[in-house]
Amino acid sequence: MVSVEAVKERIKIGDFKGALERARSIVDPLQRILALSLVITEFPREEVLSEMLESLEEVSGTYEKAIAYSFVGRAFYLLNREEGGSFYFEKAVFFAKSLSSPMLRGEALAGIARNLVLADRYSDAYILFAEAVDEIQRSRGLSSRALETLRRVARIIEKSADEIPNEKALVFYKLARDIYDSLFFKLQAKHLAEKIALIESVLKHGRPVVAELIEKGDIERAIEVMRFLPLEERAVEMLHLSYWLFLHERPYLARKVFNEALDLILIGKFRPMDGEIFSIAMRLLKIGHLEEPLILAGVVKDVGLTSELLGEIALAYARRGDSAKARSIAEGIKDESVKRRVLKAVEGDEDVGHEQGLPLTRGGEGDRALSEDD
Repeated sequence: MVSVEAVKERIKIGDFKGALERARSIVDPLQRILALSLVITEFPREEVLSEMLESLEEVSGTYEKAIAYSFVGRAFYLLNREEGGSFYFEKAVFFAKSLSSPMLRGEALAGIARNLVLADRYSDAYILFAEAVDEIQRSRGLSSRALETLRRVARIIEKSADEIPNEKALVFYKLARDIYDSLFFKLQAKHLAEKIALIESVLKHGRPVVAELIEKGDIERAIEVMRFLPLEERAVEMLHLSYWLFLHERPYLARKVFNEALDLILIGKFRPMDGEIFSIAMRLLKIGHLEEPLILAGVVKDVGLTSELLGEIALAYARRGDSAKARSIAEGIKDESVKRRVLKAVEGDEDVGHEQGLPLTRGGEGDRALSEDD
């Protein structure tokens, strides 16, 4: 019998057809819809949505319909079909609220709220989570299961907050904290209280809070709260973090963070300060990394800084014995005086001052950037 886990395995290796075939073969319609939702998240295609809609007709039971309709609603949002998504979410809520048991109503509303978070409908999700908690709390005196359900919902709310990329996450964290408090789960409540305080500090004071965490080596918390910075500041702090990770020999995570920062810069409608990007690139060069500074050279707009950076990269390649690569980079330098000096150095015709730590150019933003960090 095919399981959801088998579908996940095919998704991991990028096998769309295999994942879809395995999802289709799941007998239980709700589990099938869950599996198909995983497929459409990774491969947002209309044919997957069609399979979900067909499976929806097989779902029986009011609770099951509430959950299934919310999965389909989220699928519509993944395909940028908001009108259809809203319709199916509304139907899901209708089914959930028609359940006679407060605990079942609460569980169903929490499941729908989770899919609303994944559809980026954060305000609606928060309202439903709060309603879910109210419904489940009505059942607290009925069974120990209600208490366990509350704990589980608190965990879902906390997980959802972890995935919200802005300050809207705060109200979700506070709701989860309040639930833990009501259940006397003191450690969980304290953990969230500390996280909330840190997030509020980042929202108030900005980059210095994140920079301090990086300097202390508290990388997990730095990564956790970076998302609360404005995009431009987040991108620059991620580059600083990437440097720190390279310096402390964590290359896999360093490259991951570097690439995410680069995506923010290339996709975002902002331009980081050239001096800051130049400074980070120079730091990376000093610890022996050449590929990342070469990429950052394409981000810097100032011709003088770009020329200086490319010159340093070219000379670094030359010192490694890769003269062809060094010449190729040097030929792309726009500042003719820097280009001539670098090409001479690459050919071994000049003992230039940068070998003793002096910049290739004189004056301007490049000198300021170096003096700030060296």
